[in-house]
This record gives sequence, C-alpha cells and structure tokens, in this order.
Amino acid sequence: MILTILLLASSAVAVPLAHSFTSTLNTRLQVGGPRKLTFNAQGNFKVASFSDMHFGEGEEVTWGPQQDVNTTIAHTHILNNERPDYVVFNGDLITGENVFAFNATKYLDQLFGPTASRNIPFSSTHGNHDNSLAINHLEEIEYEQKHYPTLSYTRADVGPKPWGCGNYWVPVYAKQSDFVPALIMWFFDSRSFTAGAPQQAGGPIPPEANFYWVDENTVPQWIKQQSALMGFMWKKVPPALVFVHIPVQKADILAPLPSAGDHDDEPDPATQGFLNDTYTGLDLPFWNALVALDAGRGTVLAVTSGHDHGESWCARATASSGIPICFNGHSGYGGYVTEHSMVRNARVFGLNLADLGRRVPVVRTWNSYENFTTNDEVVLGPEYMKEYN
Repeated sequence: MILTILLLASSAVAVPLAHSFTSTLNTRLQVGGPRKLTFNAQGNFKVASFSDMHFGEGEEVTWGPQQDVNTTIAHTHILNNERPDYVVFNGDLITGENVFAFNATKYLDQLFGPTASRNIPFSSTHGNHDNSLAINHLEEIEYEQKHYPTLSYTRADVGPKPWGCGNYWVPVYAKQSDFVPALIMWFFDSRSFTAGAPQQAGGPIPPEANFYWVDENTVPQWIKQQSALMGFMWKKVPPALVFVHIPVQKADILAPLPSAGDHDDEPDPATQGFLNDTYTGLDLPFWNALVALDAGRGTVLAVTSGHDHGESWCARATASSGIPICFNGHSGYGGYVTEHSMVRNARVFGLNLADLGRRVPVVRTWNSYENFTTNDEVVLGPEYMKEYN
C-alpha cells in the first residue's frame, strides 16, 4: 500500500497555518486510495467524468430497474471506447428520495460496477439528490471507502457532516519516483438536500442541509491552507482540475456565450448561491478561493459540474476570471431528459505532461457518447475564447 505526504489534515482548518506547517510536514498518511496515481509512459492521463446517473428511480415499476441497466450499458460503452485512467462520478449518483434507507447503497454497486470491473480508480462528488431522508453524503462516502478500498480515492477531509463533508484532493504524479505531483484533482461538496419520498412520508429539510453551495465557513480557508502548504513543500501549486456537482454561479454569466456543446438547459438560476430562487452570495467565498488558487496563472484548468442535464459546454471569460467552466452533460437514464441529452455521455479530459508544463498549462476536453462517438473537443487554456478575456 502506497503511503505519501498529506499536506494538511482536515482538523488543521481550526488551527493557525504556522502550527499546521510544524505539525504536518513530517506526517506520513495515505492520501486516499491504495496506490500512487501516475501518468502513463507516453506522458498522458485521461479522466472520464460522469454525472447525474440518478440510480434508484421507480424501483417498484418496470421502467425503473431498466433505466438503471441502460445507465450501466452507457457507462460500459464509454469506458470501452475511452479507456480512461481515472473516473469521476460528479454527483447525483442516486435519486435519494426514491429509495429506501435499507437499500440505498445497493445502487452504488450498480453505479461503480462497470468502472470497478475494469480496475479503474475513481472518485465521487455528491449532489442534491444524494442527500435525502434515506441517505446522506457521508454514508455514501463511507460505503464507497469500505467496499471499494483498492479503487476509491473519495474522502471526507473537511466540511459539515453528514451533508457537505466530501471536500478533498487527489494528486497525480508524472512517475512513481516523483515527490511533486504534476496534477491535483480537487473535489468539492455542493451540499443541498432533497425532501423525502412518498414511501417515507416525506419530511422537513434539515436547516443545516438546505444550502446549494460549498460550505463557506470551512472550505475556503482549507483551500488556502492546502495551497500554501503545496507551495511551501513543492515550490509550486500544481495545475488543477476541479469537480463539484452544482455549478458555480459564474456559469450563469457564461451560458449565453457561443461555445461548443449543448445549451438545452441554461443554468440560471440552478447554480450555487441560490436559495428559494434568491441569490445569497454565500457561494462567493468558495469561488474566490478558486480564483486565488488560479492566481492568474491558469492553474485551474477547469471547474466541471453536472446538475443541469442539458448542458455539455465549456466557456471562459473575464467574468469568470478566465477560469474555464464546464458541464458534464447527462450520464444516466435517471433524471429528466432534454432534446440533446437523449444519447448519454461523459466529459473526458485528456491531460499531457508537455501541455501541463507550458508557461500557462492547457488541457484537451471533449464529450464522449454511449454510441461510441465523440464531439465538441476544445483545448482549454489562454487561447480558448480569447475574445472574451
């Protein structure tokens, strides 16, 4: 089992940064998962991101189990076509309000099945439908860790338990002997809660769960501390891919811009920071922490979300501080369908060490479909949508 340095334990959020340096620099802990992730011999690392699978809908009628079967087939086709090095399940893994508490986690086995059977390592974020009376984010994370210990890199490093604690990062190295990662994949928990299902007699939304944004009290400071320690130990903050289920509010501004991909389901206002259709601004601490992480260097390659099933585009503009914002599209047969999301897809990122080593790093991304086609490939970086930046 590979051991590596964990820069900052979640408990360090509550202590001064100076103390964190002295107390953690020599601590050797496992950073999620069983082995050190690396680029291949050709310097490539491919990530496939699925979202909005919505397993467990209509389990007592014929169409419910069949759509879950169809989702596993879609994932199988995409995995066979792309052969990714890593898979991200980017939220709404199940439809929590449609399942019972005693069987909710069985749907995770169906979801992870095609990926696990191919021995592909993976991570999860969690969405609004993953929090319900039957299940919560922490229960899903703990189930995943217990039942997929050789493949899962998912953790609960910081954030309010049990509704919003799935905030963590995973390093990827150029080669096994490296100390400094070539890439950091960051994963964030956008929280939110779906009220109970009819078979569970409904129920109120817990006040502490009814928030559609990454926790503003713990996560921004944690990002700041993590990146400071990275800079201290590694002399740089590696390029970053960011995954979070509910899109950031800046996506509302970018949606009208002409960009490759589907625009069936423009997010306004289905983004972070809204409560009862009123914008709170409480998503801004998280967003500002990402802007600081990017620091104008192009460090943040993309912030990728699901939630809006008919959106599968990427865009960047001055309004988003030049950080590319992407959507996954629709990866499951559960949940609502839009005109152009009938063929299910994943968003794929093709990372290359030479591209990441540029003065301003770049990454290729495209949509990959269950019918073995691909579309909408773009290169995210300083030249992408330059006219808006």
